[in-house]
Amino acid sequence: MPWILFLSVVGMILICLEVFLPGMVAGILGVLLLVGAVILTYMEYGSVAGNKVLLGLIVGSGAILALWITFFPRTRAGQRMVMRYDLAESTSTESRKWLLGKTGTSLSPLRPAGVANIEERRVDVVAESGWIEHNAPIQVVSVEGSRVVVRKS
Repeated sequence: MPWILFLSVVGMILICLEVFLPGMVAGILGVLLLVGAVILTYMEYGSVAGNKVLLGLIVGSGAILALWITFFPRTRAGQRMVMRYDLAESTSTESRKWLLGKTGTSLSPLRPAGVANIEERRVDVVAESGWIEHNAPIQVVSVEGSRVVVRKS
């Protein structure tokens, strides 16, 4: 019985440590130790005791998970891992409306997407139609979110 308890406790600890340790090694080892504890119980004490240990590990895992979800985000380590900002209120890119009507030069062939130099800034652009060769003069004709559409000028 001491080995079963030892395997169960160490398995649970390793699964909890998986949050902090990369590579899934601790989690897989923890699950294997828990499975080993259940198998050892079935082999040494029979099916009734094995079923009780299996049920206990399932209920215990659920209880530990519930406590983890409730209390971990409030800890110092949890605060460092949990995002505090609402992404719905943020903007993912700066407004590029100021590029409308500006001219520049293609830094790569636009087939139809590529890179251009517009007012000394590298900008990802899309050709309005067809291909535009390297070092061709271009003009911005529309800006749709982060998509900058250009044509050869």
